[in-house]
Amino acid sequence: MRNMATHSFRQVLLLQLLLWPAVAGAFQGAPAAADPRVGKRVLVIRHGAPLRTPDATVSSAWLGEIFTVSLVNGEWLWIQEKGGWLWEQETVLYDGAIEELAKRVTTSPTAENYHLRGVALLAHKEYRKAIADFNESLRKSPKNAGALNNRGKAHYLLGGYPAAIADFTQALAIEPTNVLYLNNRALAYIETAQFSLALSDLQSALKLVPDFAEALNNRGIVHQRLQKTDAAVADFTAALKLNPKYVDALGNRAFAYRRSGAYQNAVADLEQAVKISPLTYEATNDLAWLLATCPDERYRQPERALQLAKAACEMTQYQQWNTLDTLAAALAESGQFAEASKWAATAVEKAPEKERVRLQGHLEQIVAGKQIRE
Repeated sequence: MRNMATHSFRQVLLLQLLLWPAVAGAFQGAPAAADPRVGKRVLVIRHGAPLRTPDATVSSAWLGEIFTVSLVNGEWLWIQEKGGWLWEQETVLYDGAIEELAKRVTTSPTAENYHLRGVALLAHKEYRKAIADFNESLRKSPKNAGALNNRGKAHYLLGGYPAAIADFTQALAIEPTNVLYLNNRALAYIETAQFSLALSDLQSALKLVPDFAEALNNRGIVHQRLQKTDAAVADFTAALKLNPKYVDALGNRAFAYRRSGAYQNAVADLEQAVKISPLTYEATNDLAWLLATCPDERYRQPERALQLAKAACEMTQYQQWNTLDTLAAALAESGQFAEASKWAATAVEKAPEKERVRLQGHLEQIVAGKQIRE
């Protein structure tokens, strides 16, 4: 999510069973604290992989979902954020995923293996290479709805929204009740300002799965784009009731509150988001922006805004244009206009074309010795 002045809502794009093995005592004994897998990220390579406790299945994973391992017990990996054990054989290590799955393609160039390597490439943001693998997978197995969905995601992330819509639509023709595909097509419709179609897809998904938190979040985005702030807040709140640690929904609700002038609520949501996810830059950046630029002086905190803005820049190695824009705004709010001008100019240079006019406006304000108010 970009800084709150040009907020790009956190939209959730979703990727696409082995039987529970008879493993007596699989959860007995203390996990090995020194196991080298602890702290590593893993990539799920089987859609619907269950996450279990000894008593129940507590969740399932999407193909391509990435988790950090908290504990290990034999072949079982504890995923703290899901509160369940994941079977190691349904994952590969994230860092070596492309190489591992490339070996499988070389040994057995099946549609499934091309699809899996495409998923790994997608996870590593090598979108064009992922599309090539999905193309080969679909050449071998044209009716693979999961590969169509994932190719659609790659197109979406490259900004090719019509191609993404076409892929999601093909996937839905094969699996018309798949809520993940409905959700994903809705996001592509949002990007092309086809809000009625997006709303229709999200309503269909929620009719099938009423407790689909991601679809509630994304429906809130549609309502916000349609200037229906109360409905947007209601959807974000409903998503948070299902998942109180849903950081994206907190950020989106904060933006909706800000747009309606409910700054105290906006600050509270962003504070909570930072508390839940202190090592990711988005919430930190958004809170810094609000504390630096809020039109209501009661909520501006120049010193803390600057501290948070610097933290967000450090998290992104001073390469993210919107965190640099936030840093410039925070410096200007602190009266450091010369330094602010430098970072505002850098933000303009790094920003995508569609953002440069607005950021140039920020730069001109700062050069004129004015703080940013948005």
